[in-house]
Amino acid sequence: MPNTKLVAKIKKIDISNKVTAENWSQSITILLSDIELNDENLVAIRKFKPNEEISVSFETLQLSMLDDRPYHNEIIEVEEDFEEPEELFIIDYEEELPETDKVVKTFEL
Repeated sequence: MPNTKLVAKIKKIDISNKVTAENWSQSITILLSDIELNDENLVAIRKFKPNEEISVSFETLQLSMLDDRPYHNEIIEVEEDFEEPEELFIIDYEEELPETDKVVKTFEL
């Protein structure tokens, strides 16, 4: 029996209840997105048959440095040389600004 774990985002959950005369049925449809698959997972998924009963478990993925899950044990160190960003605009006033409310200069394009 194949066994695999996937990491994905839940895109949509649709729960529908159907009640007729004396019958009641419930169906749940879960649509996943951004599924992280590797060759091993894909091979395991292909072994499942349509309408086969499976066990499903959901767990909130919380990223932390002390995570025990095997797919989050890899820590990548990134060293960047931090450089001061260069200024896009340099404003240099040759003369001091007048302390008036009037417009002294206008620029037209």
